[in-house]
Amino acid sequence: MATTWTIAVMIGASPDGAPVHQVTVEAPDAPTALRRVAAMIAVEDAAASDLLLDGQEEVFSRAEVETGLEEHQARV
Repeated sequence: MATTWTIAVMIGASPDGAPVHQVTVEAPDAPTALRRVAAMIAVEDAAASDLLLDGQEEVFSRAEVETGLEEHQARV
């Protein structure tokens, strides 16, 4: 019988902090729920990586983002 599981990712141990990512899935047990959420996040990550392509005019390349060398940095 499937149960509703909510998987929440939090940074730090503060109970007052909001999760940085939260997903609710139906699964028969906790390991299956975790595997389903991991698969969903992998798909989201693959889709998001398509936005960081080298050579596009207004999209930062992955190398620029990872090294903090974005062309359009806010100047303070």
